[in-house]
Amino acid sequence: MTKRREKDTPKKSRRHIMPPILIITGIGIAIIASIITWQQNPAASPRTIISNLMNPPYIIGAAMGLICIGIIAMFFQQSKETKRTSFRAFLMLLAAFLVFGGPTYLMYVLQQVITLYSLVLLLGITSFIAGLLLFMRLIKEK
Repeated sequence: MTKRREKDTPKKSRRHIMPPILIITGIGIAIIASIITWQQNPAASPRTIISNLMNPPYIIGAAMGLICIGIIAMFFQQSKETKRTSFRAFLMLLAAFLVFGGPTYLMYVLQQVITLYSLVLLLGITSFIAGLLLFMRLIKEK
């Protein structure tokens, strides 16, 4: 029994240490890419550096992907109660975005993509109503 525990512990510790390593790697890639971009043009403003990193988006996409994978892996390693409360917090943030961001920012972004204003308005109102319904459901569950 003790030999089995000794063999299992390194695997468990590897599983617990992998998500922070992914997150730190993603942040490190973003910082190193920013430094390299800044060294190419030291007089560049932060806005210029960010726009240079976004075009093409491969490096920042890889960094964000590693960070998201690390966060998701950390989430799945939590206990059931922590998962439940974390998921409720995520749903609350989503509802807040739908209520406040849907009629404003979402409509602004959709106006750039969709030219039919009535469809954009309908999607904005729909996101507002969906956010309110989600808020009511989350509050009623407590």
